Amino acid sequence: MIIRIGSSIETFKTVVLGPGLNILMAQRHATSDETRTRNGSGKSSLVEIINFLHGGASGKGSVFNAKELANASFWADMVVDGLELRVERSVANKNVVTVTFADGGTHGLEMEYDLISQGRASVADWCQWLGKRMFQLRPGRDAEGAVIPAPSFRSIYPFFARRRQDGGFLRPHKSSEEQNDDQARAALAWILGLDWTLVREFQRQKAEQKEIKAAQRRAKGTGEDGLRTVAQLRSATAVAKAAADAARQRVSSMRVVGQYGEMVADATRLKGQVEELATEASTLKSSIRHVERSLEAEALPDGRAVESLYADAGKQLADSVVKTFAQVRVFHESIVSNRRHHLGSELNRNRRRLEEVEAALKDAEQRRERLLLDLKGAGAFSDLAVLQSAQSEKEAALLDLERRLKAALTAEADKTELKATEASLLSRLQNDLAERSEAITNAVLAVDEARKPLYSDRYGALEINATAAGPDFRIHIDGDRSGGISNMEIFCFDYALFKIATLRLGGPGILIHDSHLFADVDSRQVATAIELGARLAEGLGVQYLVLMNSDEFAKLQFSDGFEPDSAILDVRIDDTDGGGLFGFKFG
Repeated sequence: MIIRIGSSIETFKTVVLGPGLNILMAQRHATSDETRTRNGSGKSSLVEIINFLHGGASGKGSVFNAKELANASFWADMVVDGLELRVERSVANKNVVTVTFADGGTHGLEMEYDLISQGRASVADWCQWLGKRMFQLRPGRDAEGAVIPAPSFRSIYPFFARRRQDGGFLRPHKSSEEQNDDQARAALAWILGLDWTLVREFQRQKAEQKEIKAAQRRAKGTGEDGLRTVAQLRSATAVAKAAADAARQRVSSMRVVGQYGEMVADATRLKGQVEELATEASTLKSSIRHVERSLEAEALPDGRAVESLYADAGKQLADSVVKTFAQVRVFHESIVSNRRHHLGSELNRNRRRLEEVEAALKDAEQRRERLLLDLKGAGAFSDLAVLQSAQSEKEAALLDLERRLKAALTAEADKTELKATEASLLSRLQNDLAERSEAITNAVLAVDEARKPLYSDRYGALEINATAAGPDFRIHIDGDRSGGISNMEIFCFDYALFKIATLRLGGPGILIHDSHLFADVDSRQVATAIELGARLAEGLGVQYLVLMNSDEFAKLQFSDGFEPDSAILDVRIDDTDGGGLFGFKFG
């Protein structure tokens, strides 16, 4: 419970609260016109101050970011788990709180002291202490016996002090937009008495699922090579390994020759020389064959063929003709003899040249073969560098494929195992909800206790379902999905949480509802909701704080015998420049 709230700001209007219903009223000043807003009067700021004193952060849009509050501090006199204390926290030093217990003790709160200050505790230690005292928060263990941290105090407390700027009035099962589903599930499971450790296991499973998906993305790489499945990656890895082994073998077998370039040049020159000599040898052989054929064709005619021709014709050659043939033969014999002499010389010359060319050709070929043998498996340093670069590329490609294959195999195995774990967790959750039917019944009936007076003609209920993501908390009231009914679903849910937390755990001692919760709600339902909260708080010996505008309050028609005016706080705030909670306007 909160007894009073104050500040180091001199103009701040100290708020004193009592047991049961408390109404902080924002008035319209008599001199204000209809267009004057009371949004800056400080109603919502009081909720923010209460959260701040309970370890809340001052995030984006917080009133504590205003330069006018840079040197301010706020305090509250409270009763927590039967212990009276004062807590103070400054805007300038948000990481610590000053806590003073009425009996002078520390009651398990880790505090530091110095010569000039009272006991100071870190905000983290303060929240941990509040969690133990208000909600009996303590670690748990999973199915394997490993320690699981309990839900944080700050994941639970905002359900009882929702803030509009945090999105607290958007969904019943979340106290703010920033609160993730797993945090909300764990907090609600703790309050309602369900197995909250299962929520942690679902959370861990979800993290593993993200890691599996990340591993699958790593296995796929950029996706440009089209390798996505384990089979594709396995085949590609085998091919890449063969290529890398071949590149590695080429490098290891290569001999580096210092004068490799000169040797290659010599081999190239000899190749050209061999080609020239081979061409010349071929030409010489052709010439020799031609000369030999020419020599064979150079036979001397003796004239007998002519004599035989005339004999066959029955004619006798004259002596003068025979004498002429003899003279011609002598002349022709001299010509043939000269030609045969010339061809013989040419033949001998070609044969000698052919022998020289063939000897030179053989020598050049042998020298080139020796050079090529020396160059086989050898190379220059530059060639080795090229081979090594190629080897590095092949090995890097292989390494990448091996990594991706390993990731894909791991992801495939983990995915199979995860499916089995999901089925096991879902089965355990279903069994847990069946075994904790009493706790679920208490929550359902607590919601129904608030719903019936509000909407007796509409069906509505709290539903807790076992899903693959963990326990799912939903409250539904039939009818038009207007803002009014949605807001009353939040009221019913808060009512149930407050009742159960108080009875089971001790609770925060106070439930706070800002006027934003009642926006778009019919005045009859608003009056009924305030009466329900008041009776609950009175019955449990705790507080229900409502923050309202005076003109909206004037429209409410309460039940006979219910006197809300007595719950209106003495401190009054209005829409004038100095009439707000802080006593001045910001900015």
